[in-house]
Amino acid sequence: MSAKAKELRGLRRDGQRFIKQVRQLFKKHGGRLSEESFARMREALSAADNAIAGDDVEALSGALRRLEEVTDARMGHLRKSVAREYAESIGLAVIFALLLRAFVVEAFIIPSASMVPTLQEGDRLFVNKGAYGVRMPFTTTRLIDFKLPDRGDVVVFVFPRAEAAAHVETLPPHQRGCVDPGSLREEKDYIKRVVGLPGDRIKMVNNRLIVNGEPVSTQDLDREASDRHGYPFLTRQIEQRGSRRYTTQHYGRDANFGTDQEAVVKEGHVMVMGDNRDNSSDSRCWGQVPLSNIKGRAMFIWFSSDGDGIHWDRLGKLID
Repeated sequence: MSAKAKELRGLRRDGQRFIKQVRQLFKKHGGRLSEESFARMREALSAADNAIAGDDVEALSGALRRLEEVTDARMGHLRKSVAREYAESIGLAVIFALLLRAFVVEAFIIPSASMVPTLQEGDRLFVNKGAYGVRMPFTTTRLIDFKLPDRGDVVVFVFPRAEAAAHVETLPPHQRGCVDPGSLREEKDYIKRVVGLPGDRIKMVNNRLIVNGEPVSTQDLDREASDRHGYPFLTRQIEQRGSRRYTTQHYGRDANFGTDQEAVVKEGHVMVMGDNRDNSSDSRCWGQVPLSNIKGRAMFIWFSSDGDGIHWDRLGKLID
């Protein structure tokens, strides 16, 4: 192929790309032009099309140059640079992601063993932030309330530092270690299961959950002499609340976490516990959770990993 033919081929390729961009711009914004500008643009586009079909390098170069001049003069204020287009696309994507996170779905990583066996350390899950209402982003202010959580829902909430600190102060000194001091100093998200709604009377007797005087239906699954941490008499059981069934675990009576004293859930609050009943810092220790602190309901595990690798069998698991 001769040098001239190569030049013509490259010019045609670049010219076709440029003409396509101008046509898109003309189609989108041509209605804003005056009659004269509209006619000049159509004339320049027609001349460029004719030159593309020919074999004259100089004629094609001149037609493309003329099209660029007319486009700059008549529609230059409507043209976007590539950088601007990318910036706008990225900006829209960021805004969409922030809105999605603020109002619809947020990712959460399980940091502890308090929800074992339902949730394991290293589980990553999505939280439905619109399950109970709409909160103002980055605050605990409720804009709209849809419904109360159901008993048995697994919820993510902002740890109520002020109320928790006041509640812990009422405990005997030897019991105050049941709350992480760091949670009282800085804002953290917690995940627990709702066991009581406003007005409910909650009690734990021999690791049996009692709500308003009625024991929650349970079914023992297995009992081990000890677990991998050396705790004695690990017992797993299924709790059933209506159609919802979920597994909890606890240890021998000597390891029982909490008290058999009855607690009444305050108005505008819920009572929460971890499914790992004897290894969970929850409402039995630091008090109840204001409804306004609840971010949303846990939906499903989208990824799970720890030091042993990825837990493929947990991916996509719905959270009961």
